[in-house]
Amino acid sequence: MPLDTTPLVGLEHVYWGILIVIYPYLSGLVAGSFIVGSLAKVFGAKKFEPLAKISVMVTLAFLLVAAMAPLADARQPSRFLELYSRPHVPYAPMGLFTLIWTTYVLLVLVETYFIFRVDNIYLATHAAGWRQTWHRWLTLGSRDTSDATQRRDHTVLVVLAAIGIFLAFAFHGYIGFIFGALKARYLWSNPLMMPLFIVSAIVSGIALMILAYVGIQGGLVGRKTLNTEILDGLAKLLMWVIFVDLFLDIVELLNSSVSAYTNEAVYEGFHTIFMGGPLTFMYWGLQLGCLILGMMLTFFRRLRQSPLWASLTAFVVLISVFAMRYDTVIGGQLQPKVSQGLVAYALPWLGRDSVQTAVGIFGIVVLLLSLQLLLLPWESTWIAVWARGRGRMAKNEEAPQ
Repeated sequence: MPLDTTPLVGLEHVYWGILIVIYPYLSGLVAGSFIVGSLAKVFGAKKFEPLAKISVMVTLAFLLVAAMAPLADARQPSRFLELYSRPHVPYAPMGLFTLIWTTYVLLVLVETYFIFRVDNIYLATHAAGWRQTWHRWLTLGSRDTSDATQRRDHTVLVVLAAIGIFLAFAFHGYIGFIFGALKARYLWSNPLMMPLFIVSAIVSGIALMILAYVGIQGGLVGRKTLNTEILDGLAKLLMWVIFVDLFLDIVELLNSSVSAYTNEAVYEGFHTIFMGGPLTFMYWGLQLGCLILGMMLTFFRRLRQSPLWASLTAFVVLISVFAMRYDTVIGGQLQPKVSQGLVAYALPWLGRDSVQTAVGIFGIVVLLLSLQLLLLPWESTWIAVWARGRGRMAKNEEAPQ
């Protein structure tokens, strides 16, 4: 007997819309970009050291905005302070999110202070006008740039990076845990949800750092300053993590679409939605197709070292990860719990839970990142320009590297 794919109008609804799709997408970018920025400190991958400052700025921008998506989705966002004032942990998932998110924000702010400390001290002395006052404030009264103090800073940054990697896994892994633990939704109740979310977060973070490095370093400083070895290393790393992601996708596919390996409800829901249903192209074309295409592009060394092709590869991969979030959040709700057919869903363009709000959230990310690029000493040549004399170093002095 063929499956009934008639949309249901009014009987059941998609309660978690595009904002809840954006939420795990943003948090995944946070986790992945932080891990990439920590490769040099924790794992000794020194060639990625130039990414450290860009990584911490990208992480902070996305981290601050990540909480806005569920807050915008909330019916009473003015009550968010109650997540701090009431004992929700460990019983409420959002209480756990609040604890992890707050800890993560504090950690990234401390890391931002230490990673820019020496540069801020330099500009507090050599810059002029408002910039001198601003960087003097950022030093928090510190003026010591001795070798011993800088070694201490390095040790602190290594410890913060190690703790941050654990928080990155917790920050995004718990989202996969929430979906996997919801037994009321057949397509969510899957023990693979947590590893799928974590691995795809790392994939998206690496892709984001490729785009950020090309866009920020190449666009604002100059294309000639781009290090092709960094691009090559990021693309290679992306290739291997995509392998793992695809393996988990294949296991999840077998676990959902083959009747011999799953229960009838999951089998029917997966086939009705993703194999001839409303999200067929989103799943096969964007989620899996773009992921495979991105992996194939990383096979070629010339493409890995090309800023244009590396950026294109990263963009394709980011589309794939977004499609995975959309298929998970929206697709899991299209299978009704008490009825036949499918739940009808049309993505609104305007309003609270709409494309308009999602674009606004990403716009805030761009704004925060732009402000950091303007206010933080992330690149040595810019430090020289900001120093007194519009780039002319004081005699026998150089900007810190």
